[in-house]
Amino acid sequence: MTGLIYFTGKTCGVCRALKPKLLEAVQENFPDVRIRVVDVEEETEFAGQSMVFTLPVVILTSNSKELHRFARSFSVYEVLKKLERLTA
Repeated sequence: MTGLIYFTGKTCGVCRALKPKLLEAVQENFPDVRIRVVDVEEETEFAGQSMVFTLPVVILTSNSKELHRFARSFSVYEVLKKLERLTA
């Protein structure tokens, strides 16, 4: 099963702008993709284990294995295109 993990933080302005657009687009186009939103301030241990040191970060997974990582500067379009290839 394909999953999307979105790492965010309360003080991340880019996260606040990008998150609603990205999550809506993923839910609309890929309803079977599991989405998990991780606040790095609340889940510091998981963020560290995932080697997340900047925000925002989106990790695409399949069967709990990381397949692709987007960090800092990326677009909704880039994530959707990669999901399209992974779920085809």
